Amino acid sequence: MEYREALGQVLREIRVAAGLRREDCSAALSREYLAGVERGQRSISIEKLHSICDCLGITPSLVLFAAEARLAALSLEDYRTRQDHQIRAHVDAERLRNTADTKVHEGVRGKRAEITRKSIQALKAEGSTKTEVARRLGVGLSTVDRYWLKADKE
Repeated sequence: MEYREALGQVLREIRVAAGLRREDCSAALSREYLAGVERGQRSISIEKLHSICDCLGITPSLVLFAAEARLAALSLEDYRTRQDHQIRAHVDAERLRNTADTKVHEGVRGKRAEITRKSIQALKAEGSTKTEVARRLGVGLSTVDRYWLKADKE
């Protein structure tokens, strides 16, 4: 089963359980478009998913949760347990948060550079020479020189 098909099935089941006809959700999606989504023949944007979920009285995350549990062939309870573990791991590792990361604009390179700068600064504070720092961190002397000066400025 494809993701679109599972998502469509879940949306249709929720709509039918709510006692709504496709026409009742026409403010969110046209009847024809919704029929295609429910059959797994059409993709749906996040904006349209949000609109149809508003009509159905459910959050998009719960619809996606049910679709993913179906794809994983797990009961909702078993899938929830698995998701709880993943959520906890991502939150603990600070990869998932409810506020914007102000340093994300630095990207992966910026994050690595900051880690390297802090490591160089720490080794310098311990009294290591530039050559020792380069050898211990496995970086070039030019990198050590660059961050050696930055460490002095901060």
